[in-house]
Amino acid sequence: MAKLSHYAYDTTNKPVKQKDLVGLLNSDWLKMEGGSNGYLFSQTTLNHYLDLEHRLGEKVLTNEDESLHQKSTGERKKLLLDYILKQKPDFLILDHPFDGLDMEFVAFLKEELKQLSEKTVIVQFYTRSIDVMPFCENTLEFKNGIFKKAGKLVLEEVLITDDQEYMIPQALYTHYDLPDILIDFRDVSVSFGENTVLQHISWQVKKGESWQLLGANGTGKTTLLSMITGDSVKGYGKELYIFGSKKGSGESVWEIKKKIGYVTPMLTEHFDGMHSVSDMVVGGLYDSVGLYKRPTTLERSIAEEWIKLIGLTSKSSVRYRDLSEVDKRLALIARAMIKNPPLLILDEPMLSLGDQDALLVVNLINMLISKTDTSILYVSHREEEGLEIRHKFKLVKMPEGSRGYIKI
Repeated sequence: MAKLSHYAYDTTNKPVKQKDLVGLLNSDWLKMEGGSNGYLFSQTTLNHYLDLEHRLGEKVLTNEDESLHQKSTGERKKLLLDYILKQKPDFLILDHPFDGLDMEFVAFLKEELKQLSEKTVIVQFYTRSIDVMPFCENTLEFKNGIFKKAGKLVLEEVLITDDQEYMIPQALYTHYDLPDILIDFRDVSVSFGENTVLQHISWQVKKGESWQLLGANGTGKTTLLSMITGDSVKGYGKELYIFGSKKGSGESVWEIKKKIGYVTPMLTEHFDGMHSVSDMVVGGLYDSVGLYKRPTTLERSIAEEWIKLIGLTSKSSVRYRDLSEVDKRLALIARAMIKNPPLLILDEPMLSLGDQDALLVVNLINMLISKTDTSILYVSHREEEGLEIRHKFKLVKMPEGSRGYIKI
């Protein structure tokens, strides 16, 4: 049997639309190389099966006793892969297959795909070069709405250049009377019905510390974060202390949120209107989407200093929605930091970024670690090269609920 050709396509700053993936799925050249039976492994495909279950009660990936909605990201992707493999595909299109997955499952998935590549043509869309499967030695080009073969794949080297001297803008607000320990879990357990998610969690985050929160999909990272931010009631009645106050002792959610900067790629969806970069960043002072009061001259000036810091001065009046993905991420961090929060939570800040773009965010985070007093809680499955996070807390799933361990 002749060796199959496999392909990879870098989507950095050129996101691929669903209709273009469908076009590739139906392309004549791909069917000629692989065969007529092709499948798309993507979040969009998963969303289709989630919608079928929600609207019609039709379960394709799970049996009658299970719900796809109750599965973690990794569990859903494994179920989708199992289903596709049973269909014996001639070719498979992988749309960023490793995004949002823990390292253990990524290793499993890569081994499965390696074996599959011996008899199935694979096309992989990616942003991080480390994710490219080694057998994907060829690349594609996208012209006139069509993907075509374009020769051998050459991965570009990541250039590390960060000799800029940073100056942190002055803080407009200072948070007084903060304890040395900002977050304090004291033997905290959390259950949903009969399902114990977290058990006996003891963990402290002190002033000025940087932590990475690790854990496989489904270990309870989201639950733990929501208890810190006040978005979950599960912390009430527990020995959980946020900024020195026991959870549920009278503090409001808004009092907590004033002291927390929060960044996640999902926030991008809130700024899809006419908000300029300047308005979006200065709005961080009020925790508002859009400006509902006129900023003072000083507030606007501090916002412009943060915009200068992240290298977007020339785009200050540009609509946020028109920025590149990395510029959106940098602007979100500036927006979170403008209110001088004691705690900054960065939830998967590198998601969907390319190598060089991720390095820009790494450099900004390192600068915040070294030049501010803000404690940083970084959440990601990846171990980013060059990121200077000093402490790690890992959730490990057990039959009776996830336990937490400080990694040395």
